Amino acid sequence: MPSYEDLVTARKQCRACMSTRSACGQPRMRLLNGTECGNDPDVVSHWSQWLGHRNPKLLIVGQDFSNVDYFRRHGGRDAPGNETNENLYRLLTQEARIPVGRPPVSDPDAAVYLTNSILCLKEGEMKAPVYDRWINTCSDKHLAPLVGLLRPRAVVGMGSGGWRAVRRLFGLKREPPGVLAAAGRMWEVSGTLVFAVGHCGGLGLRNRPREQQAADWRRIGEAIASLPG
Repeated sequence: MPSYEDLVTARKQCRACMSTRSACGQPRMRLLNGTECGNDPDVVSHWSQWLGHRNPKLLIVGQDFSNVDYFRRHGGRDAPGNETNENLYRLLTQEARIPVGRPPVSDPDAAVYLTNSILCLKEGEMKAPVYDRWINTCSDKHLAPLVGLLRPRAVVGMGSGGWRAVRRLFGLKREPPGVLAAAGRMWEVSGTLVFAVGHCGGLGLRNRPREQQAADWRRIGEAIASLPG
């Protein structure tokens, strides 16, 4: 079993998705590894600088951390007031009843680990798409060994990218591929509880309203609270 430090090194050295052209030869958006952008911390997931417990009850897989410009502007960390983080903080603390510190300040005691469906950074706009090929590659090379090491009791796929990664990781081939069809449901795979939820950023809240997302997170909190030990 690789150590956490091994997984950090693997993430920093990975160049698996660095192609700048699509299969048909047309220009496509480029990815950069954090090591190419300066201020790259020694973590597997940049998002885990807020919540990065090494023995978490809950692991959340979002879409992507940021684009290159955001990463450089904020020194490899999240900006205070980030909408997704603020909304997730409220969902965790108020709905799931999971105590966590306010983002982006690190809370090493909260039993939550945050990661993403891809760990590299988009060179384009923040709203630019994340390709399925990137998610599949990152899920196999980085998410699978991370979950194997941390052994969380529950895993949440948040948004379309996060759900795709989680669905692939746990082999849920017969379950809805779309996150909106899967949201609010729970599966148990080899003793791990698996959930799908809508993304809690602005667009995600338009697709799955706040009231529904609140109910989804209440169910997650109740399920985790009922786990033995």
